[in-house]
Amino acid sequence: MITSPVKLWRRQKNTSALIGKKGKILQWTIIRVPAKSFIDQAPYPVVIVKMQNGENMIGQLVDWQEKDLIVGKDVIAVLRRLRTEGKEDVIYYNIKFKPL
Repeated sequence: MITSPVKLWRRQKNTSALIGKKGKILQWTIIRVPAKSFIDQAPYPVVIVKMQNGENMIGQLVDWQEKDLIVGKDVIAVLRRLRTEGKEDVIYYNIKFKPL
């Protein structure tokens, strides 16, 4: 998937507003066979998080251990590198969740 730098710049307002927001894990799963662009990150957990404002969000859980994979675990939204297409390409960043 190729996204232009202009589209990334336009989305930054939505992304930056989420950094540091807290929530609780509603559900989780482990991705063992990912898409081609995420093969270097597998296996990794993906969580559904109920944010403090009541919104539900889906994202990857980072800096985790087995004990963090429980429903009701507190998490915080952080900005992390999503992927890079190549050495000369744009580095994609996105919201991921870190256990508290």
